[in-house]
Amino acid sequence: MLAELLDLVLPATCALCHRPGGPLCPSCRDAAGECLHPSPRQAMPSPPPPGMPSCWVSAEASGALRAVVTAYKDEGRRDLDRTLAGWLAPALRAAVGADVAAREALRGRGLLVVPVPGSPRARRRRGDVPLMPLVTRSVEGLAGRATVADVLRPTRVTRDQSTLDAAARAANLAGAMVVRERQEGVVRGNVCVVVDDLVTTGATLAEAARALREAGASRVLAAAIGATRRQIEARATLPGPLP
Repeated sequence: MLAELLDLVLPATCALCHRPGGPLCPSCRDAAGECLHPSPRQAMPSPPPPGMPSCWVSAEASGALRAVVTAYKDEGRRDLDRTLAGWLAPALRAAVGADVAAREALRGRGLLVVPVPGSPRARRRRGDVPLMPLVTRSVEGLAGRATVADVLRPTRVTRDQSTLDAAARAANLAGAMVVRERQEGVVRGNVCVVVDDLVTTGATLAEAARALREAGASRVLAAAIGATRRQIEARATLPGPLP
């Protein structure tokens, strides 16, 4: 109720065009929606980094959609969490639905959904880990036993990935993540779906998958909101119903 009263006094603005009508005005929502695939697609960097897990995405990471992610993460627009979670959830369901071991885990022992860890530098700058609310909301759409498991941590300071090419990104992240020692028992023997917001070269997901496998994960998959067209080769869409 308080939020609604505040909106009457100070109407929310669109995160992209800054006109009244937040968090996204109809025009900007439509522009971002043009980047969404009709159904989730499997995406794989070309060439893929060693250890890259099977990854599903909902959209192309370009234009207005990428701007929405940036506004959410770096411009304080946390009111976009429902929108972004709504774009992430189909990719997460697709990743699980396409994999026999993941479906069995969801119905039985339980599935671990693992967000990639933010760097200490990014956490200090942002004051939180923006990916966590998106993953938590997205997991609610899975029918079965799924747990958000924040088990990964950085092992060292890495360079800003945005300035690096594919080879440099892989080298920058090599050995940069580990499963927290006290949580290795949580990971061991379980199926994990590692989640990020956007995928470019796949280096982040490959490093997260390596850390989870070394801690004993039985299988690692991946999901993200979107993947870049230049770096990612879209594969076949998922057939049949999702869980």
